[in-house]
Amino acid sequence: MKSNARMEQGKQVHRVVTFLDREQVDYLDKMGKDALFSTGVKFPRTRVISALIDLLRRSGVTGEGLRSDQDLEERLVKKLAAGLPEAKRLAGELLKP
Repeated sequence: MKSNARMEQGKQVHRVVTFLDREQVDYLDKMGKDALFSTGVKFPRTRVISALIDLLRRSGVTGEGLRSDQDLEERLVKKLAAGLPEAKRLAGELLKP
């Protein structure tokens, strides 16, 4: 049986298919191009999405009680607006190896 999983940086990764609108894809592509032209480092869409998922997990945002995309966006905005001390704490955690 063939697996779609592969190893990446010591982790087993899985292929996930998602649907994004044109504006979302353009934004991801622009982030990648900005990284490439400013640093010379290729930064594909998958790395952006993966980093966002890691950030969600580390920030403590859960799916409990979610009913819509707007619910999730509101939780994220509240988390980001929680205050500078919280943002500094989270940034410190994210920078730890």
